[in-house]
Amino acid sequence: MVNVSINQQELSQKVLNLYHQVIQESEMALEKFSLEDGQQNRDNLLAFLALRKLHLRELYIPLAAEGLTPLEFSNLHVLFTMEKILNHLNVKTAPPARLSIPTPIDAKQISERKSEELFGKREKQLHSAIMVTLDAKMIYEPEVMKELLLNGMDIARINCAHNHQGIWKQIIEGLREAEKKLKDEGIYNHRTCKIYMDMAGPKVRIGKLQQVEISVIKGDILRLYLDPEKPGHPASTDGPAGVPVTLEKAFRNVRLKDRIFIDDGKIKGVVQHITSNYIEINIQTPANKSLRIKEGKGVNLPDSLPSLNVPALTEKDLHDLPFIIEHADIVGISFVHSPIDLEKLREAMKRYDGMHLAVVAKIETKDAVHQTARIILEGLKFKSFGIMIARGDLAVEVGPENLASVQDDILQICSAAYIPAIWATGVLEKLTKTGIPSRAEMTDASYGKQAACIMLNKGPYIIESLKMLRNMLQTEQSFSPRTYSNTHQIL
Repeated sequence: MVNVSINQQELSQKVLNLYHQVIQESEMALEKFSLEDGQQNRDNLLAFLALRKLHLRELYIPLAAEGLTPLEFSNLHVLFTMEKILNHLNVKTAPPARLSIPTPIDAKQISERKSEELFGKREKQLHSAIMVTLDAKMIYEPEVMKELLLNGMDIARINCAHNHQGIWKQIIEGLREAEKKLKDEGIYNHRTCKIYMDMAGPKVRIGKLQQVEISVIKGDILRLYLDPEKPGHPASTDGPAGVPVTLEKAFRNVRLKDRIFIDDGKIKGVVQHITSNYIEINIQTPANKSLRIKEGKGVNLPDSLPSLNVPALTEKDLHDLPFIIEHADIVGISFVHSPIDLEKLREAMKRYDGMHLAVVAKIETKDAVHQTARIILEGLKFKSFGIMIARGDLAVEVGPENLASVQDDILQICSAAYIPAIWATGVLEKLTKTGIPSRAEMTDASYGKQAACIMLNKGPYIIESLKMLRNMLQTEQSFSPRTYSNTHQIL
């Protein structure tokens, strides 16, 4: 139970003690995270991390009773807020010798500058930039490219896990051609769409199935063949169904009873048998209707520590990097586990003369969730840096029941470091795929306004989703209080 019987002198002393603890711990961490630039980002993040380790709950009501901001809400300017609280309580403080103290104005300016550096200038009335995943089919649909540009696409995303460099180049050329035509027509001036390319990373996927149909339901046994060339097959009298998987190294730490998910968690199995050639899982979901396993769908192993054997930068990523450096503005590093992955990326970018490239670290594993702050501190060494909350794989990794709290935590850490975040995966997905939005996804998209950028995935109704999202991101509401005046009178 929270103690509310605390006088002003006790409150002053408690806040002062917290202030000194935050400074002490933050200054101790400075040597580990030396930077040539971005000291204000680093210092406020360190202060925020130090503050949230402390017991703040008992001060919530006493501070509120004084009309003061609870410390839990000070992530944008931690030490500044603490100093203002102490000043209000008539306590004099000596500023820390080695830490910068960003003000609310500093926080706003740095956040806006970092966002603009990464995503470019956006329309002033919009809360967030908009990223759209492009499809290879759009090469042959120039009008779709134009519609995307005209309706608010600020960043075009290409997923390097699919297709090849020839296709990627055609997509980029098609986008630039559409952009040029619109500018020639005088209707797309003073803007340039950024190109964002996601490296494939060590994503485990279902291998080639040679058009064989394989479906599973609760109670079925499924074999995962560790040889990606092994042909898939349905269940028969000779044994259970089997599918090949890519990236054998990711399965080296698999143990009995580990969970394995397929297709963003739509299929869940538990390991019941392990051999050198395959792993058998007992299917737990779907329970009511069999679901087809599709070639190329992702496989997640949240219990099996694949990061111990699989680096975030793969040979394919390093092969693709020179192309990305030449053609893109932003590179996304997938399945980041720790700051070491960013160090390796920076070394590779230096080799290919690509340090001008902006970098986005995708948070989509349990390891990355625990390392988010350290990943950001390493990311500050790049010219421009951001975080993507990749909620598809992330939901499987942390469990869907924990996703909301985890994504909130990542947003808080990003805002404390003034680092732009991308709200990704599943945004207006039903609308994009079917043309009909759900109420839940409308709320989710609106919640995404906390991020500096929102990402839409491809689909047949992508233009409709883009228009809807753009309307939702408008700063000015289209409805005024007068719209509801009659309702208020009735109530």
